[in-house]
Amino acid sequence: MALEKHSGSEAGRTQAAAEPGMTQKRRWLVFGSNVVVAVLLATVLAVGIVWLSETLLRGRWRSDWTSSGRFSLSPRTRAMLGDLKQDVTITNLYAYSPEIPESVEQQRRVRDLLSEYAAVNPSRITVEAVNPAVDAGGTEQLVERLRKRYAKELEKPKALIDEFDKLGKDVQDFLRSDAKRLEAAAAAWKGGPPEGPSALRQVAQAMLQLDLVGQFTTASIEDLVNQPLPAYPTAVRNARDYLKKVGDTLGAVPEFYEKVPAFKGAAPDEVKAVLASAKQTYEPLRKRLSDFDKKAADIKELELDNVRREISQGQAILIEAPEKVKVVAYDDVWVRNPQADERRPEEPEQLFAGESAVSSTLLSLVSPERPAILFVTAGAPATMPSMGGPFGGGGGGGAYARMAERLRKSNFIVEDWDVTRSPEMPKPEHMTKAILVFVPPAPPNPQMPVPPPTPEMYKAAIDVVKGGAPAVLLAEPATMFGPGTPYSDLFADFGVTARLNAVGVHTQVVDAQGTERAVPQIEITQYADHAITRTLNGLPAMFLTPCPLMISKQLPEGVTAEALVFLPAGADYWADTAPFEAMRGDAARSEADDIIPTRDNPVPLAVACTRKLKEGEQKVVLFGDSQWAEDRVAFYQVMGRELFPGNAELLVNTILWVAGTEHLISVSPEALQARRIGDPGAWTLPLQMLLMAGIPAAVLVAGLVVYAVRRR
Repeated sequence: MALEKHSGSEAGRTQAAAEPGMTQKRRWLVFGSNVVVAVLLATVLAVGIVWLSETLLRGRWRSDWTSSGRFSLSPRTRAMLGDLKQDVTITNLYAYSPEIPESVEQQRRVRDLLSEYAAVNPSRITVEAVNPAVDAGGTEQLVERLRKRYAKELEKPKALIDEFDKLGKDVQDFLRSDAKRLEAAAAAWKGGPPEGPSALRQVAQAMLQLDLVGQFTTASIEDLVNQPLPAYPTAVRNARDYLKKVGDTLGAVPEFYEKVPAFKGAAPDEVKAVLASAKQTYEPLRKRLSDFDKKAADIKELELDNVRREISQGQAILIEAPEKVKVVAYDDVWVRNPQADERRPEEPEQLFAGESAVSSTLLSLVSPERPAILFVTAGAPATMPSMGGPFGGGGGGGAYARMAERLRKSNFIVEDWDVTRSPEMPKPEHMTKAILVFVPPAPPNPQMPVPPPTPEMYKAAIDVVKGGAPAVLLAEPATMFGPGTPYSDLFADFGVTARLNAVGVHTQVVDAQGTERAVPQIEITQYADHAITRTLNGLPAMFLTPCPLMISKQLPEGVTAEALVFLPAGADYWADTAPFEAMRGDAARSEADDIIPTRDNPVPLAVACTRKLKEGEQKVVLFGDSQWAEDRVAFYQVMGRELFPGNAELLVNTILWVAGTEHLISVSPEALQARRIGDPGAWTLPLQMLLMAGIPAAVLVAGLVVYAVRRR
């Protein structure tokens, strides 16, 4: 059969050769052109499929080919923008000039970033650009828009400035007239004690000095109110200060006269008239000055004043929402690079933090709710910034200071509640709800021994949680180094037992000789499938001395509990029931005494709980470790790269979940700067080039090979 088929094929070729005009060259052209067309179509189809898959998987039609994703918005920002219910205008006010290449690059970075915002939600976000250095028309339109926006707020201070125009002129006329009157009285007093005329001339000189100050004040007020964005509150404040000084001086003059001995003796009639009428002369004007002062006291600084002041500093981004306007300052967008120093000349002095700055500002404008996160402590501060700033060096800061700043960027109010100082829960201004984060007491200081905190100290905070407040409970094992967790009984209300007598450990090589020791450090890269952790897989997180949290098989009524993080299963992991040995790195695995994680019996380290209330539900997250969220762990860096970006993400996601804003849970801009486990990093661009061009090129080569074979 094979022979017959082969013969038929040969016959077909012979017949084709015999057909009129079908030369060998023509056959090559016919079949070759078919192959070329097929290859081209396959190439176009391959390119289209790869491109569509890339854009659709990313959820957008724009593509970022940089390895760092510098032109991509984080999922968290995209979620926030997609949830916008208000129209927002963002104006790029970065001035630039070709003569200053750095200004051109900075303006371009900001422009590209803002274009991404507009692309995500074009129906809600309008992006504009005004170069204040050369765009006079655009600047004028922006100024006019802001003047109209704040016209109502400016009515009252403007009316006071109009009143000052008349009052100021009257004051200056009065001061000049009174100075002349006093000079005339002093000149008429001849032959008397010299201190008399001298005192009169001294008061006259004070009046003329006030007149001169009034001229400067009037000129400065005119400058303030005639600038493109008038500073009426500042003008009112200047007018008030000046008029108060005049009123105080007029009130002091009669008292001054009484202290001059020469005025108690004989004096010319002109002098007696001045002395006798001092109070009556000044009182009507002082009454007008007092009335103005009372009205001016009600004038507070307006939002426009902050906007104008920050815009005037240059290189800013203006964000306008229906209710408020805010400015993203240059220093918020271009932050200092902590890695830049003389030893690393290749490091840029500034890092671009535009997305983080713009998104946090935008969120604060459009989000009506501002929950307050209260770190419940017992003596030691938790969120107080270090005196050395965000990068340390000054000491005295709380263990969660940088973490608090990260939470504030997500539109949360963050404060401490020291239960040893006040049993009453703080109520920050603008707080809509309170979220309590329980922090275990710090280890005792041997040099300053004090009794350890007791559960009774935490009673007020515990009662708030029992009453239904959302909370995050951080536990710590009980060892000789610290008092453990005084509020551990609260875990049981959610069907969870905190095993404070056990510490998770991991066997690892600790020296060059291959020595293995069990250390209480658990690195996590895989998480349970939960709204809090779904975006974290691949982001490394580190837990130090974590306690197992055992979920009861019979949960309290109305309570649900889901594990978020597990102690990894395997021969190298277990929870040692001898905490002191575990802390020293001397733990030894005991199948009989220790808690051994397996696939069938996992050991949770973090648990998310819900509890039904009469109205709504309560959300609480429990952790068997408190150190994982501290700055020294969450922001630990080696060679400028954070090793455990999952820690900060986990806490922020946890807070978003308990606050009821889980729709905002996604990867943050900060986390996108960290490489995930399995992230190709610098290989991103070559891999994308392989997908976009390599595969189609391979198809083309394959087609040419087929053509060459058939041509033989």
